[in-house]
Amino acid sequence: MIENEYDTYVKDKTERYALTLEENTFEIINETAFVRAKKAITGYLPNGFNTKSHEFYNIIENEKVVGYVWVKIVEEKKSAFLYEIYLKEEFRSKGIGKKVMIELESHLANRKIAFFRLHVFGNNEHAINLYNNLGFHVAGINMYKEIAK
Repeated sequence: MIENEYDTYVKDKTERYALTLEENTFEIINETAFVRAKKAITGYLPNGFNTKSHEFYNIIENEKVVGYVWVKIVEEKKSAFLYEIYLKEEFRSKGIGKKVMIELESHLANRKIAFFRLHVFGNNEHAINLYNNLGFHVAGINMYKEIAK
């Protein structure tokens, strides 16, 4: 991804993250999901595209952008964190995500990264299956129970 594509990406990411927050926030919060998403992304990326250690990639299939990858690589800690792998709806379940994750892991290995971490929401069964099949392990589990409406 080049810098002038970043603004379009982060706008789309903020809207998608707000929807995810709406589905996965189990607290009463006075701010809208969009405001919280925007604050979170701005917090992660205080210098936008040029935030240290954050890298952005387009996923290209048949010369068309079909998705995005956002990863933070901290070489001193030999660690990487996947903030997002996103495929547009019509390109899912075609093996593209798996292919991208394998390529990304190879890229990280070439950079001597020892640990590749990510977060996945519990309702994202498709992604959980992908990560399990790629050899990721559960590091923690958040749980909730609704007791009053």
